[in-house]
Amino acid sequence: MRRISPYMPMLAFFVRARVFGRLPGLRRFLPILLPAFLGWGCTLPAQPAPGRGTVVRLVTIPGTPGQVLRLRKVVVRGLRNPRGLLVEADGSLVVATAGSGTSNDGALLRLAKNPDGTWGPPAALLEHQPSRNLIDLVHRDEIFGLAGLKRGDDEILLSTAFFDGPSRISSLETDRVRHIGSVRGNLNDMAWDPRRRRWFGVSSSNEELVHLKAGHAERILRFPSLAQGQDAVPGYLRFDPFSGDLLVSLFSGSPLGEDGGDGTELVPRAGRIVRVDPDAGSIRTVVGGLTAPTDFEVSSDGKKLWVLEFCDSFVEPLASRDELFAGTRHGGFRRFSGRLLEINRMTGTVQVIADGLDAPTNLARAGDALFVSEGMGTPGRLIPGPTGSPIRLDGFVEQIDLRRP
Repeated sequence: MRRISPYMPMLAFFVRARVFGRLPGLRRFLPILLPAFLGWGCTLPAQPAPGRGTVVRLVTIPGTPGQVLRLRKVVVRGLRNPRGLLVEADGSLVVATAGSGTSNDGALLRLAKNPDGTWGPPAALLEHQPSRNLIDLVHRDEIFGLAGLKRGDDEILLSTAFFDGPSRISSLETDRVRHIGSVRGNLNDMAWDPRRRRWFGVSSSNEELVHLKAGHAERILRFPSLAQGQDAVPGYLRFDPFSGDLLVSLFSGSPLGEDGGDGTELVPRAGRIVRVDPDAGSIRTVVGGLTAPTDFEVSSDGKKLWVLEFCDSFVEPLASRDELFAGTRHGGFRRFSGRLLEINRMTGTVQVIADGLDAPTNLARAGDALFVSEGMGTPGRLIPGPTGSPIRLDGFVEQIDLRRP
């Protein structure tokens, strides 16, 4: 809505009194005066975002994209299901861990950056957080608890997410964590929108994009089912500086629903990243052909994406908790088959920059480095390692150097 200029009544008086007709010289200035009268006091429409109106191609991930593998190193091991990551101004790394799935052992940890570029041992900011394993529901070794960790508008929010809800929202304040409120469903991730000055979140269990405000959530839209009837399963989101909208990853669920099948029916290459205009409620595919996409990062200009794929296939489901330690099992998804893609939205080129990742879930960028959370599942159980030989399941964070192949 455009506000009426407070000078409009004065302009109307001049027109009714035919002042402009009686003062011919004034007519020469009418093109200048009229916009000034109309503009003063008006609320102008918001300027379009940089990428609005620019045609960006739909990127479909090829069956065998090219590879330019980057240098990578393990930052920390021995974590119980690392999830949300945050790099602080001094280089310290904050990690939310979902726990073991059997007790209240989720935690929020900080790793201080040492002068030599390494990180110190984890120090707990928050402990004894609830942790649950969803094996009875999805027949896969998936653990829920502390999840999203994001910065925005001089605030850091943390979510504790459960499939059946409710999820909790907390605020990280220096060395203190303050509970803000609860929302229904599984609030897996959040993002600050600097254009709209709002926090948004996604609930993967309710298929929703929500507006977070005053400790609760207001639904913006529900994501429709995908091509084969499966739930969209929105997992992660980011503000898109290119379009001024939001980008959301759709993991893609089973065509038989969460309660049907044996947990391995998820369709390869059915996942995608979509662009959502929360004002209009429109959804548009940006990247298609992904297999189980989880978190992603966006370059500062929005022209480049880095996208995690959780695994390449779903195998060896678990019928019960008793099977967790009955030999060496993948546990519902193929271990060490995840990868990190680099996507140029302008040219449509796709490259694999890291492969052999173990069930990667969360991603954080700091300059030319990406940090990846890996190792979903029950700590300590036997899984097939990168070479196929049995190893103990371990949660860890890796750093990937974007500059060095």
